[in-house]
Amino acid sequence: MSNPTHIDDDLAADHLSGEGDDDKHERSTIAFPYLDLSAAEEVANAIWGRTGSGPCPVDELAAALTMTLSGAFRMKTATARIFGLVEKDGRSAFRLSPNGLRLVSPGSEAVARVEAFLSVPLYSKIYETYRGRLLPPDKALEREIQSFGVSSKQTDKARQAFERSARQAGFFEAGDDRLVRPKLPDANLTEAVAAPQASPPQWAASGLPDDRLALIKQLVSYLPEQLTNAKLAQWLRAAEMNLRFSHNVEGEIKIEIVRPPQ
Repeated sequence: MSNPTHIDDDLAADHLSGEGDDDKHERSTIAFPYLDLSAAEEVANAIWGRTGSGPCPVDELAAALTMTLSGAFRMKTATARIFGLVEKDGRSAFRLSPNGLRLVSPGSEAVARVEAFLSVPLYSKIYETYRGRLLPPDKALEREIQSFGVSSKQTDKARQAFERSARQAGFFEAGDDRLVRPKLPDANLTEAVAAPQASPPQWAASGLPDDRLALIKQLVSYLPEQLTNAKLAQWLRAAEMNLRFSHNVEGEIKIEIVRPPQ
């Protein structure tokens, strides 16, 4: 018998990609969550309240969420994973990602929500497709979502979760018929950082403004100790978004780990 406290990767993958047990023949090919961004935030805040930046065992996380180790719990944690707010720590624990730590830090929640929203492959695809354009009516949007790779039986759920998440992340501030990236003040990018080191690195004397220097220090402090390709790519995406906001850079920067040929 398997350990009930282990993370069920197959079930999590089903919820992440929108694949339901009632649809064995048509499977989604693009990842999206059944639940919305607020559900992902609940998981991140529960981990922070329970273990801070350290690993949180699944049974303790379930208790913090007043849930049991059920399908509903796995769906909720899978949602937090696809929004990029939490990541697995071994086979039976979760921990906050760099963006999850930003979410629970006062003053940086807005930036974290924007990054979390755009971390979902389906939402990023919709945003890029309709950037600067009006969103189509519900049924037309569902047909578009299906063309992006969502199973025909899941398009309604996918659209509703997308709309709730877009509103929670601030993308509907200009109206529910268009996606506009929220304008974020610089204050959201520069939460407090640790005291300076006795021997600061060379870039500390670079002449950068204090707020941008603090941002760079913070990004470096979030580098994972165990640096896998996946964690490096996630950190680079977080750094790219922060630096793009702080320097008002237009457009997107693609982060990709390319393995050398064998």
